[in-house]
Amino acid sequence: MGDLYEVVLAIDLRPDVPDAELAELRWHVNGGERPADLPIGSGNYLATYPLGDPEDPDCEWETPDPDPAFADRGFSRAIGGALVADLVERKHPRGWALTVRQEMHPDEFYLLRTLLTWLITVSSNPRLDYFAGYLRFCESTEITPLIVEDGRLRVPEEIESHTPYWQ
Repeated sequence: MGDLYEVVLAIDLRPDVPDAELAELRWHVNGGERPADLPIGSGNYLATYPLGDPEDPDCEWETPDPDPAFADRGFSRAIGGALVADLVERKHPRGWALTVRQEMHPDEFYLLRTLLTWLITVSSNPRLDYFAGYLRFCESTEITPLIVEDGRLRVPEEIESHTPYWQ
């Protein structure tokens, strides 16, 4: 429990987000059925396991299905309060509003980094510098802001330093 982080996001998205990308984001947020294609890149970092001798050229390999990043609901295990995520369509101005409050283990930060990098590209925020949310270690009161600078995500050290062990 002591290695979980609180992740909070509040990002508005443009109305022209491609349907395939929006379908993947909906899956991450609502935990519904996974779309056949994951164009945002959610499946890019999955470990692959041999189903036999890996030295055998005919060995088959298995890759588990990715999990949605923001699908947890209910009470949190470590950060207090409730775990939520919602993606709603905005009527005026048109677009989408995303709000997330989840707890994540550092082993999942590769997925968080992938999603944040993509979210910034479809953000409707006209400013090049803005606050997109924050990251907080569950046993701390210190927050690490998730900041967009010059239209790019400034990746916090906490996220950057955690790379999947299979990379």
